[in-house]
Amino acid sequence: MKSIKESARGLKQIEKKSIFICTLFKISTKEEAEHYLQRIKIEFVKASHNAFAYRIGHPVTWEESSDDGEVKGCAGKPLMDILRKKELTNILVIVTRFYGGVNLGTGGLIRNYSKSALELIDKVGIIEL
Repeated sequence: MKSIKESARGLKQIEKKSIFICTLFKISTKEEAEHYLQRIKIEFVKASHNAFAYRIGHPVTWEESSDDGEVKGCAGKPLMDILRKKELTNILVIVTRFYGGVNLGTGGLIRNYSKSALELIDKVGIIEL
């Protein structure tokens, strides 16, 4: 199993006036995940969505994701798919979206949520556990 080297925040990505910001946290418990989720919701109180996915354990004993009001399967699921494909654990990925007034469609949502997470994970780097 693998994890990220460190917690980090990505640069803003803009698509048709919507802004996407990815934040990664190294975690080891569900309580930590909930703590960081609440922290992001307070920090980005005006955000439209805070979609997330997290996995805990070695081997993985718990995983959870949420679209946070986005079109079902277009935010949390793609984030979880990334964590599974990269075999990452003890990680929480949150992508915050500020809606820009233009619908992106399911493809646009999946593409932007995935791109935000993948770029930051690649930038931060992965370590073997």
